[in-house]
Amino acid sequence: MLSYQLEKYLYSDWQKDTRFYIIELCQDLWGNWLLKKTWGSVAKRDFGRSISTICIDYETGVKLYQKAQMRRLLRGYDIVSSA
Repeated sequence: MLSYQLEKYLYSDWQKDTRFYIIELCQDLWGNWLLKKTWGSVAKRDFGRSISTICIDYETGVKLYQKAQMRRLLRGYDIVSSA
């Protein structure tokens, strides 16, 4: 039976001027780890654009998550929330 590891999920919400960026490490319906990145305009109030990357395992997902976080910091984004 498939079991989800909700306690391992990671989430960060970033903002810079009128732009937003969301990073999530979570599992899909089959238990695969996904790195989901969503970005767009705060002013337009839409859902923006999104891309998901399947990770080989959780550790690889964490590395990609941390790399995405560092990129947001280097680009001047401020963290709004994190879990």
